[in-house]
Amino acid sequence: MKKIYFSCLIFLLAESFFVAPVLPAEVPQSDLWKNKVLYAGGSGGLGPVFGPDGTVLGGNISPLKLDWQITPFFALGSGLNFYFAPQTKYVAEKQTDPGSGIMETYAGMECHIIFPLQLKLTFRPNIFSFEFGGGLYVAPVVMNTMVERTNDNGYTVLEAYGKRLFSAGANNPFGFIVTGSAGVKVWQGILYLDLSYLRDFSEITVKFKDVNIGRHLWNMLAINIGYKYGFINSR
Repeated sequence: MKKIYFSCLIFLLAESFFVAPVLPAEVPQSDLWKNKVLYAGGSGGLGPVFGPDGTVLGGNISPLKLDWQITPFFALGSGLNFYFAPQTKYVAEKQTDPGSGIMETYAGMECHIIFPLQLKLTFRPNIFSFEFGGGLYVAPVVMNTMVERTNDNGYTVLEAYGKRLFSAGANNPFGFIVTGSAGVKVWQGILYLDLSYLRDFSEITVKFKDVNIGRHLWNMLAINIGYKYGFINSR
């Protein structure tokens, strides 16, 4: 019995070493794009940011998005993302020129630098790609200052301000993200449209000249368009 056991074990080991697995060359050329281990790309988009003072239009740029394809149907996603919106406004105590009728309003441009970790369900029939996922993120916050100048006719100009008057107080920089996307094969990658929902676990304290002026929760729905290219053939 021991001889039979060891013979079977030796046979299985020899098979694992000498019997070739399914190689990328054996995968149809038209399906190589979905037979990758790593996908890297970027995206950008717009969407509403919901706050206690109403809804504002925000944007996001993701210069680096990474997906590690664990199995044909599951992937781990991460990357570097910048989400921003003029979330906080503060009316100046005095006008630039009282005689001109121009009112200044300072706007705190809030930027969340998001590092997510998501588990994604992937499904790629024919030349199409569908993904659904969710996970957590860490997001330090940076505040920049914009100024709105409005004249008597209601004409408003928004421009960058030279000084950083706004800042974000200590906050819990964690939140959750839920995503869904639909795409199509383009070369050895995927051109996709993505819908994402992001929400912080706690509120952010906003300061103007180091004085607390309010608190709010980052709560955004974003529509993005992006592209990711596949690297490293899987076996």
